[in-house]
Amino acid sequence: MKKTVIFIVAAMTLFAGNAGATADMDITVKYNGNVLCFNREPVIVQDKTLVQLRPIAEAMGLKISYKESAGSVVLSDDKTTVVFTQDSNKIIVNDSESTMEVPMVLRNDYTFVPVRNLAEPFGNDVAYDEESKTVTITPSEVNTMRADKSPEEEFAEKTSTEPKEISTGSGNFDFTFYYQSQPDLELEANGRGYCWVCSYAMLISDTLGKKVTPIDVAEVNIKKGYSGNFMSGHETLVSEFECRLVPALSEDSQYYKGFNTKNKGETTLLIETDEDAFAALCEALKAHPNGILVRYEGYPHTMVAVECDENNIYFNDPGMKDGEHVTFDKTCLKNFKLSDISYIQAIEAR
Repeated sequence: MKKTVIFIVAAMTLFAGNAGATADMDITVKYNGNVLCFNREPVIVQDKTLVQLRPIAEAMGLKISYKESAGSVVLSDDKTTVVFTQDSNKIIVNDSESTMEVPMVLRNDYTFVPVRNLAEPFGNDVAYDEESKTVTITPSEVNTMRADKSPEEEFAEKTSTEPKEISTGSGNFDFTFYYQSQPDLELEANGRGYCWVCSYAMLISDTLGKKVTPIDVAEVNIKKGYSGNFMSGHETLVSEFECRLVPALSEDSQYYKGFNTKNKGETTLLIETDEDAFAALCEALKAHPNGILVRYEGYPHTMVAVECDENNIYFNDPGMKDGEHVTFDKTCLKNFKLSDISYIQAIEAR
């Protein structure tokens, strides 16, 4: 069973003298200067105030995986791996074990951990302002090198110069291709966490027949008060490019489960096997030949299915430099099956 993983910050455990649980219900969380948006109300656990933290994990660009047999959640980037275990106050950071003040708790398939133990191992500083009830998470290098510049100002600096040409794939295929660490994109943190941004840029470009870059998509997120890689709202984002989210499959399809008309425009699938997933994606590509966004929440990762033949689905995987027009086994999802799809997304021009 796939778990919806949401990381939780125990704000009252972070700083001595915090207000009571009721007073902390209006906590604001900022990452790298941006106010993060939450879709879950704060909860109280052992007299501690806990708020949703998945947006923070995504803003930090962390990879998320599970060891369900051990009840563990694993977070990682290129340098650091952190392991939390259900109902345990033990934390493992790069094979070094230490003790947290509050244990990780799994409740109704949501995971709760203290914010310091999540943020600091990945090179972030955490501060709390009692008066405004604001938790501020800042990458350490931002404090030392760019303390006088907000993400919006940095982005403006990048885009204020004369636009440069952004490359789009090898030219061997008809589809646009961008990858997250692409040098000419100069995305922050080497593009970590930008898979959705790159995927939307690819799909919107091929839907409209004109170049839309990941920088263009990131700019929409930033204008709405988020970091470049945090999706400010899927419906509003695609509408900025004169597109709309639509069902990826017909309601009459045997693989169609539902379509979420709000926020992400998700088409959920009725699939059990890789064969089912293959057939569903081929059907979706026939209806939307410009491509289909495919989401795997367990990683989490998004890429674009672009073509299929009798034996394979071909993806443009933004997680890899060599991820252009590759079969599923050549994508970065090495420990996943094709049928582990969480949902798919389709767009069309207005």
